[in-house]
Amino acid sequence: MTESSNAANLGYEQELKRALGMKDLVIFGMTFMAPVSSQTLFGIMSGVSGGHNFLSYLIGFVAVLFTALSYGQMIPEFPAAGSVYTYTQRGIHPALGFIGGWTITLDYFLIPMFLYLISAIFANALVPAIPFWVWVLIYVVPCMVVNILGIELAAKVNLIMTGLMVASILAFTIAAIRYAALGIDGASLATPTAIFNPATFNFQGVLGGSIIAVMSYLGFDSISTLAEEATVPPKKIGLAIIICLVMMTVLYLLTAYFGNIVAPDISVYPSADSAFFDMCMKVGGQGLQLFVTLVIIISGFATALAGQSAASRVLYGMGRDNLIPKKFFAYLHPKFKTPVNNILLMGIIGLFGAIFIGADVLSNMVSFGGLWGFTFVNLSVIVYWFFRKKSGNFIQHLLFPVIGIIVCQAVVFVGMIPMTRVIGFAWIGIGVIYLLIRCTKPEFRELLNNVSISE
Repeated sequence: MTESSNAANLGYEQELKRALGMKDLVIFGMTFMAPVSSQTLFGIMSGVSGGHNFLSYLIGFVAVLFTALSYGQMIPEFPAAGSVYTYTQRGIHPALGFIGGWTITLDYFLIPMFLYLISAIFANALVPAIPFWVWVLIYVVPCMVVNILGIELAAKVNLIMTGLMVASILAFTIAAIRYAALGIDGASLATPTAIFNPATFNFQGVLGGSIIAVMSYLGFDSISTLAEEATVPPKKIGLAIIICLVMMTVLYLLTAYFGNIVAPDISVYPSADSAFFDMCMKVGGQGLQLFVTLVIIISGFATALAGQSAASRVLYGMGRDNLIPKKFFAYLHPKFKTPVNNILLMGIIGLFGAIFIGADVLSNMVSFGGLWGFTFVNLSVIVYWFFRKKSGNFIQHLLFPVIGIIVCQAVVFVGMIPMTRVIGFAWIGIGVIYLLIRCTKPEFRELLNNVSISE
């Protein structure tokens, strides 16, 4: 396929509205990844890595870059809304495509739920007079409304929210530069130990920090779910992913470097979880601390908005192929051309999940779904390009995706708690059982066989 490829080339009608340019795609990915995650995770990552947040983010960037390149190989060939589901379905086999889509929904479903929970906790602490469950509603309902009204409105909201998150990082950076330039507490702008400190360096610790960094990068792939709503050629969507990753890495490294200058020893703070807020007070006073806190609270809405949008498109792709009930999941609002049923379903599930499920369980399950989704994409590149198409491109179509698979599975089996793997594989098992039951019906087997796989 060429850059002019679109959904029609894959046998689909163009039903979703094309309204997103290059800037919108990059902002969408940045919103989903949340630049301020480098602030909220600073203390935890610093404690794990021995103050080597900078190196951890660099390693994390290199690790996810291989999977990002795999997305770049599949998007121009299959520019459809289903993302992981579509690439695995068309590149390997329709049945495995369903499992890939089923798995990645664990990531997309739970990210909004997790953010509703975390944001409501912060907001409730700031204004305890409003009950926690009401704060959850305050996040859930606007997310649903904005996503139902259309991708153009969502893109405008994303732009504003991303601007606020970037402003939060720049505000801290400027305050930290002033703090170091004045030499307060012996700080200096030129501090090599903010990048590498031989006194605290430990390879296992830096590896642990890089695992947290990889989880911070989860969400860049959401850009691919908007393939049918982009006005740019499919190959440009892959470029948008790379641009998004580079811009996020710059922001992460700013926080890591200047954060290490301000707090070379995180143990002096009462809690690693809240260390960054104490650091804001140290370099910028109550005004900076309040601004950063408010932005983090608001960012939960922005990231949940992007996550809900991405998940609804994956469900739409699976529903359009009737692998899940088409009448419900492939329905588009007649005016706004958005998958309204999927958005409402995600909002309801997110509401109850945020109220009744713990943050630790949700955060790990998000990572499990995302990393297995990445594994399916990398595998699709190998099977489709290297073996089926016989491209002969050893580097891009075999070596890079193999490295991507190794990185993803290393995080799953080394960096995650055992209970996460149990729940995650149980989720995959449910998908397999569902598929096997559906396959007992001849019409469903015929449906799978009729899905086009490019030769």
